[in-house]
Amino acid sequence: MLTELLNKDTIQIANEVDNWQDAIRLASAPLLQQNKIENRYIQAMIHSIEEHGPYVVLTPKVAIPHARPTEGVKALSMSLLSLQKPVLFGPDKPVFLIFVLAATDSESHLQALIDLTQVLYEPTQIDNIIACQHSDDILKNLKQYSTEERKS
Repeated sequence: MLTELLNKDTIQIANEVDNWQDAIRLASAPLLQQNKIENRYIQAMIHSIEEHGPYVVLTPKVAIPHARPTEGVKALSMSLLSLQKPVLFGPDKPVFLIFVLAATDSESHLQALIDLTQVLYEPTQIDNIIACQHSDDILKNLKQYSTEERKS
């Protein structure tokens, strides 16, 4: 499921951003352009981090911002922003990979999260993705961990 949600249209690579809010806006842009989320979803993700701190940094170098489905999600979707230079989500929380998750309910996204967890479990895999210069290379890395890809 991970590679169904993440594709050439939803993966971006950038050198750097000014702050974590800009990182979330940029990472969310493909989903907004594809009409999978509303602008208020982006605002909800930012507000949640401002209110609760950088809880979205789930493992070193990786953040998975998200908000409630009722805050502007139109379709299950995910996007990825890979940064060449990290952005700080908090003190000692440098992030290179921002996976925006937009879930329509509490269950439909779980397989994608399981696949993503397989990727994030291995620190060398995270570094491999960060080192990629093209979205095609990121997709090749992700396909190794996608449930459907492993079954075939």
